[in-house]
Amino acid sequence: MSTRVGIVAEGPIDLALLPSILHQIAEERAGVTWPVNVADAFEWLQMRPRGHGGVWMAIRRIVRVLEKDPQLPYAFIVILLDRRTQKIQKKIRKLISGKDRFVLAVAQEEIEAWWLGDRKNTLAWLEFPEPPVGTRYADGGYVAERDDNPKYTLHELTEKSVHVDRVYGEGNLDLARDFAELWDGRVRLKEIETQCPQQFPPFCKDTAQAFRHAKSSGSQFKQAEFDQIKLT
Repeated sequence: MSTRVGIVAEGPIDLALLPSILHQIAEERAGVTWPVNVADAFEWLQMRPRGHGGVWMAIRRIVRVLEKDPQLPYAFIVILLDRRTQKIQKKIRKLISGKDRFVLAVAQEEIEAWWLGDRKNTLAWLEFPEPPVGTRYADGGYVAERDDNPKYTLHELTEKSVHVDRVYGEGNLDLARDFAELWDGRVRLKEIETQCPQQFPPFCKDTAQAFRHAKSSGSQFKQAEFDQIKLT
């Protein structure tokens, strides 16, 4: 038995990092003690488009499916966008209004800000006792949610680390996956909430509530049950 959570996000780095956060919220904030399986809902939908336009298309299609059959292969679906997608956010909020099977998450810039918000694990992953002098991360007043280019901040850090063999650039999926391996089971939610105070705490609250609802309603699936839920 497990709780299945679907993700609808703009790109593969979101998919690499978000499961670790969801696992931590389930255990720490909702008291979920059984496995939580996180899956890319685009695969279930058999859709290829990504970006915020693809997210809008996916949610519109899922809502249409729910209108015909309230059963989904997920206890709930997490939708992840960044703040620059305000028009799409507004359309999605209207579409999912009154529906308790969705959590809309907005990363102020990008999900990398949430990554950087967990300073202890970020520095441990790169084997830095302190942020390297001269990097944005070393600024005394650094707050991840105010970082106007989190990818560049990670690029600076990976450029100076001997622990990794490549730099982050405009986004490196292999590095994101490498960090996610260390992160799973260790995400420091309170630290990220402090570093990303506008968007991350509401996301944690809404997601914990969704897990508690799934827990109380018995929204757990066996693989056989999952296989029987077909997309129409």
